[in-house]
Amino acid sequence: MTLRNWFQLFRAQTAAATLLLLLTPFLNNFPLFSFQTLFLAIFFVLIHYFSFGENSLMDYAMMYDQRDANKHHHPLISGVIKQSAAHNVIHWGLGILTVAAAGITLLISPASALGIFFLVVWVAFGHAYNEGLSKESLFGFLAISLCITGSSAWGWLLSHNSLSTLGLIYLGYVFFTILYQISWSGFVKEMQVREKSNIIAKMGAHLDVDGRGQKQFVPGRARFYAWFVKGTNLAFGWILLWLNFSLVRLVIFSLIVFLVMYLLFKTTKTRTYIRERELGLMSAMEILTIFAAVTLLLPWFEAVILMSCSAVYFFAMNKILWGTVTHPRV
Repeated sequence: MTLRNWFQLFRAQTAAATLLLLLTPFLNNFPLFSFQTLFLAIFFVLIHYFSFGENSLMDYAMMYDQRDANKHHHPLISGVIKQSAAHNVIHWGLGILTVAAAGITLLISPASALGIFFLVVWVAFGHAYNEGLSKESLFGFLAISLCITGSSAWGWLLSHNSLSTLGLIYLGYVFFTILYQISWSGFVKEMQVREKSNIIAKMGAHLDVDGRGQKQFVPGRARFYAWFVKGTNLAFGWILLWLNFSLVRLVIFSLIVFLVMYLLFKTTKTRTYIRERELGLMSAMEILTIFAAVTLLLPWFEAVILMSCSAVYFFAMNKILWGTVTHPRV
């Protein structure tokens, strides 16, 4: 049992995504170079480690991951980390971090009552998703979308005294970002397992075998769902641009939209199903969509620093933890 094994359990490679979703709204009204920002950045990363670690732990404890051949190298399944140790570390850690988050809200938020409300939304729906809804409910993806949206609202209220129009539109952008990530990309990734919560399978998406014996992903009617969710996601982005307009933002966002649309059509067509390739495509879509929000809410200098650090972290952690570069082996 090594630190690397614990980072694998914590799904540490995606901590930068959580960091950006929480830090971007905070920095919309607070300077990047400050002790408070550094403290919160570390705190947000710890929150990611323990909350995503709980998701990994509960998927194992409820026997889902044992039935997935793609997960047999994970530290709980391989036995490198014992379930008892994971429960003690993760659940004590989550309890402490949640109480600390409430304390931070009361200390620094200009709208602490509303901040506490969204903290509760975040924690309640996060636990609900991790502890069963992700696998057992056809609408479990709504729980995690509400969870992450609540966390972003909390991050916004740590530096703002209300949810302005800009803040509300940003939350809409976050909601549809996560909705696409979980209810499309996540379920495409797990098509071989056929989880009962896989809503796109109910819409007709399935795996087939072509004449050469290769697996084919056939999206069926589910492709229209993917187009609707990502299209709505981008519509919120255009409104963010309109509310916070600059020529530089227009050029950058237009380029990102072009790349996102390319990935959208690439990932919603019938194609040979290679799970490793799907992981790479979904990682690229997630990175582009989250980076777009950073460029729309923050000045270019702060945005470039955050995106550069996040990209380096993501690719480096993938290499260190999973032996890949563009995507994790999850």
